[in-house]
Formats: sequence, structure tokens, C-alpha cells
Amino acid sequence: MSVPSPLSGLKIGIIGAGNMGQALARGLAEKSVYPQNLSVFDIHSEKLQALKKECRIKPAKSARQCVSLSDVVILAVKPHLLEEVIREMAGAVEKDALVISVAAGVTLARIESFFKKPVPLVRVMPNMPALLGAGMSAFSLGRRASAKHRKIAEAILGGLGEKVEVPERMLDLVTAVSGSGPAYFFLLAEKLIEAAYQMGMKAAVAKKLVYQTAFGSGKVMTSSDEDPDVLIGRVVSKGGTTEAALRVFQKEGLGKVVQNAVKAAYKRSKEISEGA
Repeated sequence: MSVPSPLSGLKIGIIGAGNMGQALARGLAEKSVYPQNLSVFDIHSEKLQALKKECRIKPAKSARQCVSLSDVVILAVKPHLLEEVIREMAGAVEKDALVISVAAGVTLARIESFFKKPVPLVRVMPNMPALLGAGMSAFSLGRRASAKHRKIAEAILGGLGEKVEVPERMLDLVTAVSGSGPAYFFLLAEKLIEAAYQMGMKAAVAKKLVYQTAFGSGKVMTSSDEDPDVLIGRVVSKGGTTEAALRVFQKEGLGKVVQNAVKAAYKRSKEISEGA
């Protein structure tokens, strides 16, 4: 006998149909949410119509209407628009409605202050691969969020990929590691392609080699519970090519460079969270 989804029968509203809002709508429509229980609002009507055609969601005429139709409200708007959107919709939020925010850098305390009334909140830090259902989302519960709300948030985020709960104080570090992290891997890919090109390989061939190697390596890591050093050991042969390359990485201080980059991203994330 199958266990019912925490989302069964729930009406879910999404404010914002940008990349993340669209990813959430697709993920939910593919899960256990009946399309007519999924309403979306965005000021750009063409985005709503495209989603309606693709996922059969219910377009809302305003943020307030979207909220009034929903048991769970997902705020997928730009951080600088969050306060304005909440002011518009706050009066329509039911007492027990769960509000989930994916607005980067806006703390639970700030979101609560925008509502000016007790609201169960969940704050989420997703990343770009969520657009393909392969993301990594970290979430934190607000003071009034319950175990039931946690299960709902986990079910929703499952449509974006993997998820993990962390204390809110860790979200700035999450941002520095997985939020910004895809760009770090893209940079390494770019540099590998450039190196191959400069040594005589056609750019298209280098790109194919690097992209597939990144894809395959990612699959190895996500399907294994072994630490990276163990996986590295499976590629390295004593006196071989990989060992020669890794010696250069170590000599040039790659580890320190990565550590400093993550520290810089973490510092900036904290500044943004504090309104700097």
C-alpha cells in the first residue's frame, strides 16, 4: 500500500514565474499535485500562458488571488521585490498557510517582519541545476513551522532534485558552496577546454570531452558514498598522467584558491543577508 504524498489535496500557489518559479511548477505538476490545485501569478502574462499550456496550471490574476486559492504559498520573486509582494498578499494569507521563500539573502526574521503577523515559514536556497530537476536545495524552518510543514517543504523541493535541512545560520555557507557552486564547475570546464584548444585540439571536440567527463564524474560521485580522495585514488596510477597533473594542482595551491573563493562568496552572502 503506497504512502500518500504530503502534498495530496493541497492547493499550492507560486508567486513569480521566472526560472525558479517555472522549475517549481514543472516539478510539482510532475509529482502528486493535480494541475488545477497549482496556481501561479506573475506580472508577465505570457509566462503564465506558457506554463498553462505546458503544465495545465491555473493562472492567477494577482498575487492576492493566488494566495487566497492556496494552502501553501511559494515566493519565487527577486529579493528586492519580496517586501512589496508580501505587503500586497499578506491580508489574504490564511492563519495556518505555509509560506516558502526562495528569495536569496532574505532572512526568516525579515520575512516575518514584512508579514507583521505569525506565519509558518520555510526559507530555501536552491541552485541553478534545479531548473533541470537536478538541483541541490537547502532549507531552514521558521519558528512557527512544524514537522508537518517540514514534510511538505521536502516534498516540494523533491521536484527540484535533492534537499537537505540546515540551521538558518548555515545558509550563507550553503550559498557559497552549492548556490554559487555550479559556476565553479563551469569555470573548471572552461579552463580545461581552453587548455586543450591551446594545445591543438578543436574547440568542439574539447567541449564534448570536457562536458561528458563532467557529467560522468558527477554521476560517479552522486551514486557513491565514498569520499572524493577514494574516488581520486581510483583514477590515479603511480607515475602516471593523473598523478603528474595533481602534483601541479597541489604545487600551485588549488586547495587554497578554492578555500579563499568560498570564503569570499560566504562573506558576500552574509553582507547581502544583512542588507549591505
